[in-house]
Amino acid sequence: MLDLQPSFVFEEGQFLDHAVLILEGTVRMYKISGSGREITLYRVNGGECCPLMMSSILGETEYEASACIEKRCAVVAIPVDVFKDWMDRYKSFRQFIFKMFAKRIIIMSNLLDSINFKSIRGRIAEYLVEMTDDGRDNLTITHDTLSIELGTAREVISRTLKSLEKEGVLQLSRGQISHILREDLKKYIEQ
Repeated sequence: MLDLQPSFVFEEGQFLDHAVLILEGTVRMYKISGSGREITLYRVNGGECCPLMMSSILGETEYEASACIEKRCAVVAIPVDVFKDWMDRYKSFRQFIFKMFAKRIIIMSNLLDSINFKSIRGRIAEYLVEMTDDGRDNLTITHDTLSIELGTAREVISRTLKSLEKEGVLQLSRGQISHILREDLKKYIEQ
């Protein structure tokens, strides 16, 4: 078992010699475009594994994303040969891996739908509603971080948030979005 600290990064394009199962913590999976723009693909939490990692191992290809530890992780690193043997030998292990694939395919499909078919206003509204579903009416996040989460330019995020602030559904301050009116934002989600 390994203990990995926040900000540890695993970069795209590497060949893997271990499969990693996350016992606890959070890892953000992301892609960086040739121009340097970044988009979050999904997060892998305790009790899960990264299907892109498993696909890379099983397909014997380079890793197709980058990973950054957001919350301190306890992981189990399984040598590739052992991982492949377990996939062949143990039905329950194989089913666990395929469930992770299925779950992430749905998440990736939703991300593509969101990018292609929802307005940026709707995507921001959806993100803010999801991130405050615990009853809070504020979120500590920069425009730059929000642009990475939603895969768009920071300027687009800033302009749209300013517009939402003028409409009275939130208030902006440095690194903070507050007075988030979730019910009012929900009307933008389907637009």
